[in-house]
Amino acid sequence: MATICNHHVVSCMHGLRERGLPEQQALERAGINPAVIDSGQRVHTDQVARLFKTVQEALNDEFMGFTQNNCKVGLFATMAELVSHCTTLGELLAKAVHFYNLVSSDIPMQLHTEGDNAVLSFTMDQPHLDPEHFMSEFWLVIWHRFPSWYIGEPIRLQETHFTFRSPAHRGELEIMFPSRLHFKSSANRLVFDAQYLNKPLIRSDQELTRFVENAPADVMTIPGSDTTLEAQIERIISTRDPERLVFMSIHQLAKELGLSSQTLHRRLKESATSYQKIKDNMRREVAIQRLTHDKLSDAQVAEIVGFTESRSFSRAFKHWTGLTPRTYCKRES
Repeated sequence: MATICNHHVVSCMHGLRERGLPEQQALERAGINPAVIDSGQRVHTDQVARLFKTVQEALNDEFMGFTQNNCKVGLFATMAELVSHCTTLGELLAKAVHFYNLVSSDIPMQLHTEGDNAVLSFTMDQPHLDPEHFMSEFWLVIWHRFPSWYIGEPIRLQETHFTFRSPAHRGELEIMFPSRLHFKSSANRLVFDAQYLNKPLIRSDQELTRFVENAPADVMTIPGSDTTLEAQIERIISTRDPERLVFMSIHQLAKELGLSSQTLHRRLKESATSYQKIKDNMRREVAIQRLTHDKLSDAQVAEIVGFTESRSFSRAFKHWTGLTPRTYCKRES
């Protein structure tokens, strides 16, 4: 998915609300215009990953305030380093489960086999602290996406079990966990073919180092496979010019994709997006990177992302994030 539903964006800030910390400031640091949340719109994955990380850092808790005890930021990276010496997925999962059960009693985990299937399961020790079930869904996603990333292919789930009732955003869960969904189960469970446990781990130490820089905050936003139409379009644009964003016309893009313009319009609409939304998302992410990390001026960034003047860029940036470029950079410093 290139976007995350509004429910997950709002519910991830439950810990902030419980502690009386400002949600708007967290949204602004993540580059999310609060007006987008109020309108119920979906939010781009890059923004959501930044929001998750912002919440974790504000609370100094990788569990984001959904458990009795804080989970110190950096624990996921420690676990990832521990399992980096494993050779198979089964060994990785067994070691990861053992690690988390040693350091925390808040989310007890199990890994076992049932016939030809492997089952990775957990419960929330204090489920009342997770009233909207965000942490349950977040933890399920992490333990599907992280192992999938390590073996270089999405693990095909057969069943996904949830301890809670079927929610209003069930359609979102059907996209996140393409499998048979079961609700009101005794534990949250991922069920998949046990043959995956014998799969070799293919990632290098360098790849793992890059992966854990923002993990686990951005793991929920990593799709099982990067083959969506939006991802294809972003790759095409990103490779045109390494120095700046250069956007082709919709007709040229359709030709590049081997589609008619009408078909491209239709498929983008079916994916609840548009070429303009994709361009805006790319501009926003490049702008934030160049402003906050590369410390470039507004004028330099405006040119890089395809604006002819700084004023137009500043207006667009405020529309995307709710802040002017200058104010956003001050918040980040």
